Amino acid sequence: MKYLFTFFISLLILIAVLIPGRNLPDVNPFLGFDKFVHICLFGSWALAVYYEFGRSQLNVFIAFVIGISFSLFTEILQLFVEDRSFDIYDLFADAAGLIIGLTVSPYILKLLRK
Repeated sequence: MKYLFTFFISLLILIAVLIPGRNLPDVNPFLGFDKFVHICLFGSWALAVYYEFGRSQLNVFIAFVIGISFSLFTEILQLFVEDRSFDIYDLFADAAGLIIGLTVSPYILKLLRK
C-alpha cells in the first residue's frame, strides 16, 4: 500500500485524540507534556509526508497546510469526545511539530539512507 507510513501516523493521531479524557493519565499542564506529545505526533506526521510525497518547496507548503487542516480537524473531533475539548494551544503545538518535522526531515532521511 502506497503512503503506508503517512496513513499509519494519521491513524495513530486519530486514535489518540479519540481517547476519552477520563482514560488519559493525569498530567500536570505546567510541565507541557501534552504539548510535547502534540509536537512529536505532528512532527512524525510531517516526516512521513515529506518522505512519501516529495521534497519540493511547493510540496512542503502544501504539507504544512494539510497538516494544519488535519490538526484543526482533530481538535474539532475532540468536541464530540467525552472529557475532551478544543484547545488552541494544541493547534500551536501541532504547528510547531509540523514546522520542526518538515525542517529536520531532509537531515533525518539523509542519515537513514547512509
